[in-house]
Amino acid sequence: MKLTVDEIARIVNGSVTGDSKILIEGITNIENPLINHITFVQDEKNFKSLESSEITCLIVPKQITQSSKVLIRVDHPKRAWAKLLREIFPARKFTPGISPQAVVAKSATIGSNVTIAAFVSIGENTVIGDGAVLRSGTFLDDNVKIGKNCVIHPNVTVYRDSDIGANVIIHAGTVIGADGFGYVATETEQEKLPQVGNVVIEEDVEIGACCAIDRAALGSTRIGKGCKIDNLVQIAHNVVIGPHTVISAQTGISGSCKIGAHVTMGGSVGLGDHVEIGDWAMIGAGAGFPSNKKVPGKQVYFGQPARPYQEMRKQFGAQLRAAETLDDVRALKKKVAELEKKLDQTIS
Repeated sequence: MKLTVDEIARIVNGSVTGDSKILIEGITNIENPLINHITFVQDEKNFKSLESSEITCLIVPKQITQSSKVLIRVDHPKRAWAKLLREIFPARKFTPGISPQAVVAKSATIGSNVTIAAFVSIGENTVIGDGAVLRSGTFLDDNVKIGKNCVIHPNVTVYRDSDIGANVIIHAGTVIGADGFGYVATETEQEKLPQVGNVVIEEDVEIGACCAIDRAALGSTRIGKGCKIDNLVQIAHNVVIGPHTVISAQTGISGSCKIGAHVTMGGSVGLGDHVEIGDWAMIGAGAGFPSNKKVPGKQVYFGQPARPYQEMRKQFGAQLRAAETLDDVRALKKKVAELEKKLDQTIS
């Protein structure tokens, strides 16, 4: 990478404060500031810490106007940073074509400019949209639909009847459409409850590595448009997730949960069955929800069991003071005992 500050400013639609002709030779992060490199900051604290560093150029919010560094001032530094990264490191391009080592059913429909790598298996009546990429080891069962420009990374398994929209990215090792965890308890065993629904993944979704999204018992397990799902997430049967929700790693979502739009869920969140979470809610890492819990929209919840932020903050504060409180109680008990002793001596 060798771009002038002015060229970078044009890419990110920013205005320059300082020498716009300086040559930038690399990009870095705030933890590793280097000369002739660029990074971004979103707050005054990080900005001040970089003032004395060797870094040459910073992408900053517009309200920052003065610095010893060259500044590129923008409305949204992180979005500008993402745009710059996409420009410098464009998405990998794949050469269209079908490998002779792939197995494609005769009844499958393959769109134009599709990439099908070695050891891909495509089942009967499966439809692959234009521009899709199926990397090595992908298994698509019968009656699967893959939308336009999807990228399915190595060793992904998509079970029968799954419907995946356009521009979806699924990372390696993920399984879509396995049977939901449905059984009927008898006196002697767990009897399997047939899972005859499917999974629907709407457009622009990205799913991390080694996730599992189960088919519905009836109807559809549905992942809404634009959702972003991290690695190692389990989504059970008949779950419905609204558009643009973000779910972090190691989260487990039990059957028939309903999660609204624009929800943010931290890592290792656990939801019992039939939990409902409203739009724009924020769920802290490690939070746990019992079955049938309803969380209003635009609320912040965390803890085990999860409670509203202000309530849990008070509880955590009380826990942090528990040792001090115990010492106070012991001191009070000692004083009471001494007073009782003195009172008994006075009476006697």
